[in-house]
Amino acid sequence: MPVMSKLLAVDHRALFRSAPAALLALDTDLVIVEVSDAYLATTLRRREDLLGQPVFTAFPENPDAASDGVARLTASLDRVRREGVTDVMPVQKYDIALPGGGFEVRYWAPVNAPVFAADGRLSLFLHRVDDVTEYIRALDEGPVERLVDELRVRTVQMESEVFARRQAQERNVTLQAVVDALDTAVLACDPTGRPVLRNHAVRDLVGDLLDGRPAGDWPDQLRLPLTRALSGEPVRDAEVVLHLPGVPRRILRVHAHPLTGQSGLAAVVALRDVTGRSLAARLQEGELEVIHLIARGEPLHPVMRAIGESGGWTATEFWTVDDVTGALCLDAYWPEPPALCTELPERAWRAAAALWTTDPRTGAALVVPVPAGPKPLGVLVCRSDSADVPAELRTAVVTGIGARLGELLERRRAERLAAELDRTRDEYIALVGHELRTPLTSIQSYTDLMLDDPALDDEQREALEVMRRNTGRLRGIVMRLLDVAGMRWGHIELHRSATDLTEVVREAAAGRAHLMTDAPEPVIVSGDRERLREVVHELLDNAVTWAVPGTTIEVAVRAGERAGLIAVSNTGEPIPAGERGRLFDLFFRGEAARHQGVPGNGLGLTVARAIIEQHGGTLTVSETGETRTTFTVRLPARPPTLL
Repeated sequence: MPVMSKLLAVDHRALFRSAPAALLALDTDLVIVEVSDAYLATTLRRREDLLGQPVFTAFPENPDAASDGVARLTASLDRVRREGVTDVMPVQKYDIALPGGGFEVRYWAPVNAPVFAADGRLSLFLHRVDDVTEYIRALDEGPVERLVDELRVRTVQMESEVFARRQAQERNVTLQAVVDALDTAVLACDPTGRPVLRNHAVRDLVGDLLDGRPAGDWPDQLRLPLTRALSGEPVRDAEVVLHLPGVPRRILRVHAHPLTGQSGLAAVVALRDVTGRSLAARLQEGELEVIHLIARGEPLHPVMRAIGESGGWTATEFWTVDDVTGALCLDAYWPEPPALCTELPERAWRAAAALWTTDPRTGAALVVPVPAGPKPLGVLVCRSDSADVPAELRTAVVTGIGARLGELLERRRAERLAAELDRTRDEYIALVGHELRTPLTSIQSYTDLMLDDPALDDEQREALEVMRRNTGRLRGIVMRLLDVAGMRWGHIELHRSATDLTEVVREAAAGRAHLMTDAPEPVIVSGDRERLREVVHELLDNAVTWAVPGTTIEVAVRAGERAGLIAVSNTGEPIPAGERGRLFDLFFRGEAARHQGVPGNGLGLTVARAIIEQHGGTLTVSETGETRTTFTVRLPARPPTLL
């Protein structure tokens, strides 16, 4: 505490005035704010004559002498102001105005130094001069005197240079401390691009990669901004991707600026790691796009593309559980069809847990079962050609995009449950129809008896014919309703045998025009031949109804790994999106069928699906919007041991 009291008691103004050197303190407008006693003695002035005066007013230039002293001093002070450095001027001739009038020839050795405020801004100029008039005059005298004077002048100059170097060193130490406190990597480079000054953040970002290296040896991604700065062109907000061996891929925002008037420095480069921020923005945009695609009911292929591009994955796949075989099957992919290897998807599916695997040959893969829980309905696979995938990206896929796909599958399951409820309703209708069959049969029988009466006139007979025709039509609908209900409940027995789907298709296609069949080999299933032929007949009739006249209907039969397939395709108007999900509902007839007067009762496709489902298979229709409509039957293949 006593030491501090002594420090606070120092009179700095008195200290400045008593300094054994000719010193002048100028504010930034070059107005004299303080002067040392030695300066007053040297210049033959009084303090009250100088304080508050502009320096060139207090010391005007001799109008009778050819001199550029004012211009030289102004240039020196401008350099100190601009660059913040001490400037040692060469010996100057600057005449001093005498109190009684006239000027006295004087020669000076000036030094100008900056004084900075606490906030780092320039606050004062410190102007020091040494009167070397006697030295200059002694040049005409003997050599000893000249040597002594020259030694004295050089001593003054050396002191000034040492003072300037010390100030520069202190500024460098301060500057280093400032840049080390930044979380942005900062490098100051010489004209060749070699880093002269760098902070700790540089080592954290790139290690010793740039130490001692000129611009030509910098990584390609960083070389261009530095080269532009060295050529005098500022660079702002340049975003580069830096991928170094053994270091995770990073996204850097680069600023580079040329430096002028700094000894040994030509450019400064600032690097900020924005990997996390950039990745988070891309993932957010990708997740929003996935949400919009799913909400619009788009196919899964655009969804896979959005996931791949937003996360920087090289490939994405989506596997779902097949309703027929109970195994995983590839539902969608991006960008190219992958090799059908189910090892990774099945591991994640059976474990009901996300997997992260790396392989030096094939890269890395993130495998995510969806939805999260003990019974996944599908698996998302994201592949990368590098194992340097940020942990935050993997987490975002599991918790964000994976959850969205899980919602999609849950919605699909909810739709299937809703369909089951609809089927229950339809079965109730069929039960009511069962109660109608007997009275309808009686009405039809009595109508036939009445028509056998020869006493009927033409009007009576026509009325009975209409009654019999409509009764027969109504009875046919009731029988089909009962058929659907029996199929769905399993009450109608299927006469199963080893059935060749190729033969079934050929029999149903016999005699039809504009039909092309592609069934090169037998495809054997366990099924009811007559019922399956009924299904093919219905699909062919439907294709003929909606095909563009003159076009060809295509029927293909294929054998899969564990399922037989029949596909019936026709070219025509696309199925409206709002009608696709109702095609197999009881009595459903689309708007086009109603407006165009297409005959039918809306039961054909319902019966066809009921027969296929009774066989343990599926009947589906192609995606909405396609100009070529395809109905696909998939049936479990008959095991070879049962043939």
